Amino acid sequence: MTRMRVAIIGGGYAGFELAKRLDPHVDVTLIEAREAFVHNVGAPRSVVEPGLIERIVFPYDRLLKNGRVVRERVQTADAGGAVFGDGSRVDADAVVVATGSGYAAPFKPQGDSSAEFMANLRATSAQVAAAQRVVIVGAGAVGVELAGEIKAVHPDKAVALVSNQSQLFPMYRRELHARLVEQLIALGVELHLGQVATGLARTDQPYEGEIALTDGTRLAGLIVPAIGARVAESPAHILPGVDRQANGQLAVDPWLRPSSLTNVFAIGDLAATGEGMTVVSASRHAPWLAGTIRKLAAGKPLESLPAYKPWKVPPILLPLGPNKGASVLPLGRRGMVVGDWLTTTIKGKDLFLPRYNREFGR
Repeated sequence: MTRMRVAIIGGGYAGFELAKRLDPHVDVTLIEAREAFVHNVGAPRSVVEPGLIERIVFPYDRLLKNGRVVRERVQTADAGGAVFGDGSRVDADAVVVATGSGYAAPFKPQGDSSAEFMANLRATSAQVAAAQRVVIVGAGAVGVELAGEIKAVHPDKAVALVSNQSQLFPMYRRELHARLVEQLIALGVELHLGQVATGLARTDQPYEGEIALTDGTRLAGLIVPAIGARVAESPAHILPGVDRQANGQLAVDPWLRPSSLTNVFAIGDLAATGEGMTVVSASRHAPWLAGTIRKLAAGKPLESLPAYKPWKVPPILLPLGPNKGASVLPLGRRGMVVGDWLTTTIKGKDLFLPRYNREFGR
């Protein structure tokens, strides 16, 4: 019997996990422009622990036992597969687009080179070590975690955290905000909440400079933009019938299909499921789609299968260094806010590195 062919475009968190789960069951081709997976969850800590940098980059050569990884950039996709810039293609019975999102350097790769990503991290690490004050503009997960990581290693270094919102993570219970504020203040982080930063010379990488806040405060030092993820442009954006959201995500139907093509799926940061652009969202998409595709391969019609169910309360894990932090777990109607011990146990201690070493055969 001919095995079902699945082409997965994008080897980030959602794409690699889907490929790994499907590898024993269908004919998988994972298409990724980079030569290695970047575990960017570890990037904030790598800024102050540069010895970690090489440990968060994983070559794809041992990921799949049966399928293949093709290092290429896809130009277009259709119901029959994926097409490269030179016109060659990978034929498939199902296509999954998992192209993810971008972020300012050094927290995500800016191009297709993992060596350049590591060089950017090392450069920022040297900048932070030399800076008298670090000013982090943006208080999402990257900004908050970076503030905690810097203070854990450089307790005497001045660190300011700026946000245009008065509450940290306002989509969650206020208890999360309260716990994080208490911990950040105890670490000595200067908090400037509800303040718009003006005078940003650039938003793509750290630089020495000065910014002004709404209340007239001026902050000078190493300015680190951490303003948020941006959905990557993808072949799915030009498929027929797509509904592009304001943030670049694509609306999806109950089975995570973004277009009128019935065998093309979108997962990870690309899919507008209402869960936010986080690794934990991707970790829910991939297992669901893997199970669904296996049933499709067995001949079951998609509409007869259970639809995807998003997190009611997407979990979030926010370590402030290896021993502190706060999190929201998906328990109860509004989620459960927990503190240092569980945050450290789940994520802060090892940043999931043992798992990714196993996944990539290291």
